[in-house]
Amino acid sequence: MDPVTIATIASGAITALAPFFKRGGEKLADKIAEEGFAERGKIWETVKGLFVEEDLTTLKLFEENPENVETQAELRGELKHLLKAKPEVAKELEELLMTLPVSQVNQSSINIIGNDNTAIKDVSGSTININR
Repeated sequence: MDPVTIATIASGAITALAPFFKRGGEKLADKIAEEGFAERGKIWETVKGLFVEEDLTTLKLFEENPENVETQAELRGELKHLLKAKPEVAKELEELLMTLPVSQVNQSSINIIGNDNTAIKDVSGSTININR
């Protein structure tokens, strides 16, 4: 699996999981029971399973404070490294991310305004508006 895809999967997992943790160490399982987010529970279990033999410090820091940008970046880096070593898990995680409803997935929007603009490439899942 190519590095860009792995980076996208790692970023997608962190984006999908961050809303589930609140300050004060609320556990994901409690949130799943309250709000019924089974898909994200599977994503969390898959991510957590990758860290079985690794140092769990970053994972625990993310769980305690998912809004911390530095912790997210550190976890993203570790996750990319682990997914590169286990492409079968990367594929599984990618498939799990695809099960999230569209309204729950971070979407991008690009607006191009002006004359003679040309869109070179459409990005899957994005919206490109050209206003002339």
